Amino acid sequence: MVEVEKVAVLLQSGKTIDVHAWSGSDKALPMIIVAPESATSDWHSFVEFLSPSHSPIQVDVTSAHDLLLLIWEIGEPALVLAQGQSAVEMVGELVVSSPAAASSIVISDGEISETNISSIHEIETLILRGRQGKALSHEAAVRMHASLRNSILTEPENCGDFPAKDNPDATAGAVNWFIGGTSAKIDSPGGSEPVDPTPSAL
Repeated sequence: MVEVEKVAVLLQSGKTIDVHAWSGSDKALPMIIVAPESATSDWHSFVEFLSPSHSPIQVDVTSAHDLLLLIWEIGEPALVLAQGQSAVEMVGELVVSSPAAASSIVISDGEISETNISSIHEIETLILRGRQGKALSHEAAVRMHASLRNSILTEPENCGDFPAKDNPDATAGAVNWFIGGTSAKIDSPGGSEPVDPTPSAL
């Protein structure tokens, strides 16, 4: 079992937020998990399968502004993973208002609004949709993938609306593949087919 530490972070706004940090290398890049409807324990198995290149933290933020202030505290752009619709909306707003705050984003079972999609089409994006999920339809996921120039769509099997909890091995495999640089090979809008995140496909 991985170790997790809860830390209170004082933002420049004067607001204090809770950050749950898993142990990792000092040289690892930051990965911020925004998942307001989940517990930290829901992420333990996913984190165990995650590449050591990134050091994950789950944050209790309620707005894109708070998320931006946290990234300022970290001091470098972060990969941001959003789980669920409210988190996806927050991350969409972050990327529209501060494009350099996120190095890349992972959207899990939520849909970026059409208003925001036109402003964030350049950021490298992994769209995760549980194949058995109901929160985001396959058609909506494909439509979002086609609209986001630098995106990959993957639909892990045996997953409902929370892929990282339902099938942490496959979900972490898809995220590891994404952060390993595969997404940089996308060169045209909608230019790749949805990815099957089974070990043989990765």
